Parts: sequence; C-alpha cells; structure tokens
Amino acid sequence: MATQSLYRRYRPRRFSELKGQDHVVRALRDAVMTGREGQAYLFSGPRGTGKTTSARILAKVLNCDNVEGGEPCCECDSCLAVERGTSYDVHELDAASNRGIDAMRDLIEKASLGTAGRHKVYILDEVHMLTKEASAALLKTLEEPPPHVVFVLATTDPQKVLDTIRSRTQHLQFHLLPSDALAEHVKWVADDAGLDLPQAALDAALVRGGGSARDTLSALELLATTGGDMGDVVDLDEFVDGLIDRDPGRVLTAMGHAVSLGHDPRTVTEDLVRHLRNGFLALMAPELVVLPPDQLDVLAGRAQQLGAAGLVRSIERLGSILVDMRHAPDPRILIEVALVQLTSDEAGGDVDAVAARVERLEHQLKELREHPPAPAAAPAPRDPATGRAKLGGAVRRPEPATEPAPASAPAAEPTVDSAAATPAAETTPEPVRESAPAPEPAPAPSVSVTEAWQNTVKGQLKPLVRALYSAGEFVGETDGVWSFSVPNEAHGAKCAEHRPAVEAALSAVVGAPVSIRFVAADGDGGNDRPSRNAGSDHGGVRGGGGNGGAPAAASAPAPTAPRESPIERATRAAAAEPDDEPEPAAYVPDDDDDIDLTELTDAPPEAVKTPVERLAEAFPGSELIPDDRV
Repeated sequence: MATQSLYRRYRPRRFSELKGQDHVVRALRDAVMTGREGQAYLFSGPRGTGKTTSARILAKVLNCDNVEGGEPCCECDSCLAVERGTSYDVHELDAASNRGIDAMRDLIEKASLGTAGRHKVYILDEVHMLTKEASAALLKTLEEPPPHVVFVLATTDPQKVLDTIRSRTQHLQFHLLPSDALAEHVKWVADDAGLDLPQAALDAALVRGGGSARDTLSALELLATTGGDMGDVVDLDEFVDGLIDRDPGRVLTAMGHAVSLGHDPRTVTEDLVRHLRNGFLALMAPELVVLPPDQLDVLAGRAQQLGAAGLVRSIERLGSILVDMRHAPDPRILIEVALVQLTSDEAGGDVDAVAARVERLEHQLKELREHPPAPAAAPAPRDPATGRAKLGGAVRRPEPATEPAPASAPAAEPTVDSAAATPAAETTPEPVRESAPAPEPAPAPSVSVTEAWQNTVKGQLKPLVRALYSAGEFVGETDGVWSFSVPNEAHGAKCAEHRPAVEAALSAVVGAPVSIRFVAADGDGGNDRPSRNAGSDHGGVRGGGGNGGAPAAASAPAPTAPRESPIERATRAAAAEPDDEPEPAAYVPDDDDDIDLTELTDAPPEAVKTPVERLAEAFPGSELIPDDRV
C-alpha cells in the first residue's frame, strides 16, 4: 500500500490548524458562530495556501452535529463522511477538466434537489477555467441560489473570473505563508513524522516551497526520501553573483551545471526569476519575502550589490525569455543568450543596459565619495624611456640660465692659457674648469648593456629617440662608461639631448647604473675629446712670449681652453635642464616645439620615416586619400 503524502497526512481538519491565514479563519468562524454564512464565497490565492482545505472545513462545520466555537467536531458521521469524500452534502468539481456548459447544467440540476443535511455545499476549483457559457449558467444560479446551497469558488487567478460572478460572492484572499510560521510548521511536521533531517535540508525545503505549505511539504518529503542529499539543488546565488560580477562565464557555467543535474532550462529560469523577485522585495518590502531571517539578510546584501535597476532589468529580460522558450527548439540557447546580455556591456546594447551601466557608475561614484581613497605617499615612478623630451635640436634656442658665459667675463671660469702661465706653486686653489667627479665603479650589471639595448630598451623608446639612436651602436666599455658610436658630431649632439632618459632606461633593465659617451665616427671626439686648435685664438688669450706672440719652436705651445663640441654642449644642457614636470602617459609635443626634420638627414635612410609613415603608425588602419578624391 502506498504511503500517504505528507501534505495529505498533515492537512488541517479545523480552522485553528490553518497556518498563516488568520483573516480567513476569523471571517469564516465568526460567520458560522453568528449564523450569517454566505451563499457564495470566492477563495483566491497562490497554490498550496489552503483554499480547498478551507472550503472542506467550511462544508464540515455547516453540517456538523456538534459545532463548538465555530469549529467542526471532526467526529460525527457528517464530518467523517466529508473527510472521506463520501458525503452527499458536499460536491467537488474541478472546473479545469469540467469546464463546459453540460457539466455546469448537471451541477445546477443537482443543486435544486433537497439534502439530508442543513446545507449542500458545492466546491468549484479553478473556476476561472470555465467557458463563457458555463460561467453565464453559473451566474444565473448565483443570482437566485436555493436557500440550502452554498457555493465555494476557488481560483489562483481571480482576474479571469467574470466581474458579475465576483460581485455576487464574498471574496476572501489567501496569502503565502510567512517564513517564520512556515519554518515552525515544517519543523513540527519533520519531528512528528520522525524525519531525521539536518537544518540545511529544512531550509532547502522552505526555499523550494516559496511560501506554499503544500509545496514545502512536498519538497520536505523528497529530501527525506533522499536522506537529506541536496546535491541536485540548483544554487541560484551563483547566478546572482555572476550578474553582480558581470561575469558571463560564471552564469553560463551555473546554467550548464543545473542542466547536467537533470533540471529543465525553463524550470531553472522560472526559479531564477522568483529568486530575483525575492531580492527585489528584500530591497523594497522585506516583510513580503518568505525566507528565514538569516537567508533574507544574505539575499538583501546581494540585491543591494546588484541594484534595483539591475534586478528589474534581469526579471524583465528573463520573463520575456520564458515566453519565447515555449516554441524554441532548444530553450537552453535562449536563456544562455539572455544571461550573456545581462552580464556583458558589449552584448547588451538596449536602453535598459545603458541605464544599468549608469546606475553602476553612480553607485561607484557614491562609494568613492563616502570612502575616498587614501592619498598616495609618493608619486608613481616614471619610465625614463617614455619621458618628455625637447624636440628641435639645434633649432631650439638655449635657455639663458644654461648658456655658457663668454670667456672674457671675469666671473666666468678662467681660461686655460691664463692658468698655464702661472707657476705650479702659485696656482690658486680654485680649479681651472669645473668637472664632474669621477664615477664610482658600478656593480656588475645583471644583463649585458648591448643585449638590454637590442632586446628591450630600444623598442621602448619614443619614435624620434629610437630613430636617432638607430643610427649608432654600442662599441665598447671603458672605466664603467659605454661608448656609443654616432655618424657625426651633430648627430651625437642630438642624441645627447636624450641621454638621461636612455641611461635611466638601460639602468632599470640591467640593474646597475649605466653611463654613455658619444663617439663621432667622422673623427671628432665625444664627451671627453682632446682640445684642438692649440695655437688659435678661439679659446682665449694667446700664451707665451716670443716674436709677436708666435709660439716658440723649441717649446710646446701653451694650451688654450678646449672648445666645447656640440656633443659636450648638448650633454651639459641636458644634464642642467630641470625636469620637474610630471611624467605624461604618452608624449604630446608643445605648440612651440620646433621640429627640423632636415637635421635627421645624417641618419641612415632606413631609420628616417616620412611624416606620412609616422601618421600611419599613430593611427593603425588609416588610409591615405589623394587630393583628387577629397
């Protein structure tokens, strides 16, 4: 013999046993106690909330022999016959399967007959399913019912019932059970039935039931038969977390896992819509959510992260997909596309998607205002290879502060000739020429400079700097200084303007300080080339006596002050020029920067790029349009 289901075994027998419908119990009990019961009632509400059960309790109490306090005794023959379904005074009709005019005419004919009890009760379940003709026939009977007949109409969709029928009934609305009342009832049923289930299984039954007592007990019974195993339970929070994180892969994985457990995609979508609705209610009206308090708090937190706009958009999008899934050959594809659209800004381009992005930005702005980030302790390190550099080379005029003073000025550094004419013992302690202190021996680099230059640093330089340095190469290292060969002295002067940035980039890669000196391939020296034109008057006062100041043949000519080469002058200017400006993300030349492309003619042809080629590199995918097509 089959075991009776839990929801039938624990179906209420009296009004006092109904859970969560106090307003209905009070109205029906008072009507029976005062003898003012109506001739037609309309019970409406979600499934599993006690509509049919209340109709049967009302039928029992209307014909009970021992009514006490508006409650049936459940012991007399009439009450027992109603519970067994063998009473001649109670007739139940399922309007979903008996919806035609013939079934309604048969019911009306029987209603006019007399009864052995005090009342003949007709219970019509799902009355909104009646056809128009059957509803019209029922309406005629409701207008002038026999005095001993009581109609109880039950429906889950009262809006589909004719207004004329609703106006002739006492409409009592049933609600989903509150979470605390339903949790207490489930706990009592599990203890009374001897079900040894963990609290997690009871909570899962509550979630599946969704406030319906019958659905909750059915879920509880299913968990009991599986020993409390919830391995096939779909984790709807995983979908919500994916929507919050905007992670398409996460929601698609959650849907694939649910389908692998044997769940239908449409059923999963319906459950997800209900879950999102609970999240929306948790924000707007938490008292309407049928969940335990701890689960309600977690749900409210996730709903707050997703936002009201995101919840509404998700509910609307999934709701429309449910309609389309009815006729789709593969419903899973539709729900997967919808989930991707809800989690990807690129895939969701409708107005609702834009509104959701705006709400997320507003939420982020609010968070920044309420919790501003801590100020940075120090400026971010700069990349010397992409730092700002002066363009134009010799076209730029040197700044007055860095321009060398004339040799005849007394405050300037003295000339070599005047210093050489003084005996060594009488030489003043002031040095003849300021020179940088000798660099300390640098630690051995972790990477060779030539390898770092070819493999890393050269490719990181800006296009102009890279073009300048592409014309030369490293030729060796002496006393910790690396020699860089350039085509000529003018080209080396241009390279020297960018030497600090290149040295810093090389130092960062090789892991040790790197110094560069430029060597001109046309014979001119670099930063430390020897003095020339010793007997000329270019560098200062002539030295030595003799015939008219001519140099003596037997003695070495007095040295003159060495003339700065273009490389030395550019190196000194680059070292003395302040660089206090912040590092930009990409170099943007000033409006007053003068660029003389003719100065690059000394570079190899393959290293020089035309303006058109440089524009093409700056705008990938662009196309040059000839003048005749403009």
